[in-house]
Amino acid sequence: MGKALDIDLYKNGFDYKNVDCIQSPIAAATGYFNHDNYFYYCFLHSIAGAYENYSQYDPSDYSSKILCKMGLKLKKIDCRGCTPEDVISMAAEEILFGRPVIMVVKYNSLFYNVYYKNMGFKLNHGLLVNEFNESNKTFCIKDQLYKDILDTYKSAFFPLHITFDMLKEIWEHSNNQFRRELVSCADSIYSIYQNEEVNLDTNKAISIALSMMDDKNELISLIENYNGTKDFDNNIVFNRLRFHGCLEPIFHILYEQCINKSLDLARLQETKKKVENIRSKVINALGKASRRCETISKERKDDLCKMVAEGDEILLNLMKTLVVCEPEKKLSNYYIDITEHYNNQAFEDILRDDSRADITGEGTHYIFQNLVVNEEWKKGDFCFNYSYLPAQPDNISCNAQVICIPEINAQYLSILGCSEFGSYNEKIVIEYSDGSKRVITVDFSDFFQPPIYGEKAYWTGAAAERRNGRTRYHSFNARLFAKRYRIEPGCVVKIHLPKRRNIHIFALTLTDEVVL
Repeated sequence: MGKALDIDLYKNGFDYKNVDCIQSPIAAATGYFNHDNYFYYCFLHSIAGAYENYSQYDPSDYSSKILCKMGLKLKKIDCRGCTPEDVISMAAEEILFGRPVIMVVKYNSLFYNVYYKNMGFKLNHGLLVNEFNESNKTFCIKDQLYKDILDTYKSAFFPLHITFDMLKEIWEHSNNQFRRELVSCADSIYSIYQNEEVNLDTNKAISIALSMMDDKNELISLIENYNGTKDFDNNIVFNRLRFHGCLEPIFHILYEQCINKSLDLARLQETKKKVENIRSKVINALGKASRRCETISKERKDDLCKMVAEGDEILLNLMKTLVVCEPEKKLSNYYIDITEHYNNQAFEDILRDDSRADITGEGTHYIFQNLVVNEEWKKGDFCFNYSYLPAQPDNISCNAQVICIPEINAQYLSILGCSEFGSYNEKIVIEYSDGSKRVITVDFSDFFQPPIYGEKAYWTGAAAERRNGRTRYHSFNARLFAKRYRIEPGCVVKIHLPKRRNIHIFALTLTDEVVL
């Protein structure tokens, strides 16, 4: 057995010009707890990074200031006195407990990188470790560096499976260098865990960001303290990323807010262009002078500082206008009893050869672990009551069943389910007390992969297969997905399910929303 923590490729994410190679895997790791956390972390980091030089801090000290606002924490694990074997075993243990692991390593320690064993190239890099297989002692790491191998410009977090010893060599080779450098990440690994449930959206993320923008932009400090040396130019790549490349994650969230709240995009686009031009001009001017070891007059410094301050003011004012004061709402949930329609057993209580559960018709089933059953099961904005009895049918394999409901007023329908042997979009018919019917399209991702239709991975656990009298764990996860659909407000009396046997529904919730 083992554990794989579902973390997206983030093919639509940001590259090394926008987020550095240590903060980027931290951002991706937050996506294990909620897919969009990656974008929120990149956004908040891009805001905070202009006011604090995060490169001078240990990752746990800096990142936890952001993560705490997301209900998360980056834990630094002290590995002093441990053998390299102990360290990698500790990493495996963190993964088994559901905590993604971050390792700070050296580029020259990565066997898949062009700088492997090049001791003249000593830059640091972050590795995300999200999977451990106990049976063959292998790990899965996710890294954006593979684009060099794959000859692609996509900065996706592609997975690479490596052995225990390969990961040990990467860490040990890097750590020996960190010890010589006397840096804070020596003899350490990091893991991310959740300490409270925080439901972020673009509106809340912008509000948090505004609270971070009270101090002076450090680009102004760099201008004021510039003394004609090459220091700024020697760090030009980092400086461009920190003060200019960071604008991409910032405006990504601001754009999403405009779309979500139907706000005007014209001012957003105008502000983006202005701020980008200002930052670019200032960085180019400072970089050119630094490269030539030329001094800058006080008057010119004042002009550059004024430009940066004006750009910050423009950005700040835009963000303030995008925050929407939303009325307080009360949600009333009705948990639909669907047990009389259960016709399939997906779960077994333990791994055993005499199992009967079979969600696919070919022996594949789920192992019951870490589920909340027969009571309210709340995660984020979702809430279900999954009725379950061991060794009994525990879900609906859809075959055009009609579920009767005792006249419940609702505006939303939430579905906890999945599909097998393919992902599907199907029609569900909502019938109202006045005899009218409305059709909605619902989405079901295949349980063997992370959701592809924007659902939330509500439960992730072990999948097993029974074949020829033997039951063994699958190499992939079992999953249940949750998604909420807006329906025509009214008094619901029936729900007509689709006729597609390899779509499975485990729980349904009707929700009414009242503005207080």
